Amino acid sequence: MSEIVSRRLVDQRVRNRFMDALSWLSEGEEAVRRMSAQEFFAMFYDWVTYNEWPAIAPRTMTADEIAAVGNVVAVVNAACDDTSDEDNEVINSGWLERISPVARTALELMLVRGCFDEEREEIAPSNRAFEAILRNNCGLG
Repeated sequence: MSEIVSRRLVDQRVRNRFMDALSWLSEGEEAVRRMSAQEFFAMFYDWVTYNEWPAIAPRTMTADEIAAVGNVVAVVNAACDDTSDEDNEVINSGWLERISPVARTALELMLVRGCFDEEREEIAPSNRAFEAILRNNCGLG
């Protein structure tokens, strides 16, 4: 039997998914080589629809976080408009070197507050385990 979750809890989870996607984007070429260019962009667009930012931003994000993710959306959209989803084309395009620092900046900003619990509503993020995983993935240790 499935449980009905609150809008707040969904927003907490979605913010965490954005952070997860940003961690992959911040890795750049390494991530593309591990997963493919198509998956690299798709995992971001699973959570951030191409032309709907910031309207789809969850209420658990601050204005600064929304703006930072907006910067990521702009550079990822530009990269997708300029390249195919072929790995070598994306790697050689220079776009990954432009995406990575913008994604890393947004992730670092979001990590200042941390990650939300995904099973209970909370006012302030408290999920230190997920936060540690993201920090480790990006070398923010």
